[in-house]
Amino acid sequence: MTQSVVARRAFFLAALALPAGACTTSGLFGQSTPRYTLSPRGDRLVRWIQTSGKDNMMAPDALALMGITNEGRDIPVRQIAQQDGNDRFVVSLTNIRKIHDLIFLRRQGDVLFLHLSDTKFERLASVRYPRDGKPSLITDTAFAENDFQQQIGFWFKVMPGR
Repeated sequence: MTQSVVARRAFFLAALALPAGACTTSGLFGQSTPRYTLSPRGDRLVRWIQTSGKDNMMAPDALALMGITNEGRDIPVRQIAQQDGNDRFVVSLTNIRKIHDLIFLRRQGDVLFLHLSDTKFERLASVRYPRDGKPSLITDTAFAENDFQQQIGFWFKVMPGR
């Protein structure tokens, strides 16, 4: 064989083998782990809200401070609310940003405490909203994180299938 024929065949074999090199064997031997787009608890909470929640609209003022806007219009949510003593707890699910956002709300007297969270329960923003006032971001991160943990603790306690 001539040198050009050998080079052409080697090039042809390399071109055929190239797509095989791009394959992965990660799922071939049963070692793949289940992948969640949500945390397992987040998945259960989202499913519970979707199946048992009620459609509602939330005023845009407080949510705009947290980065959720609908061009000044009310925000469509699906929510569940429960009473615990003098406090009222509400969890809302919205997809306005094309992802699942959880909004935890607790009414304590005449003040609302709202927390924006992802489905892994990371607090993204917190707002205090007095009944006769304007919403404001909670800058005390220790207070915001403590209140957020109380709210998600309440929902973990009452969530079915825990």
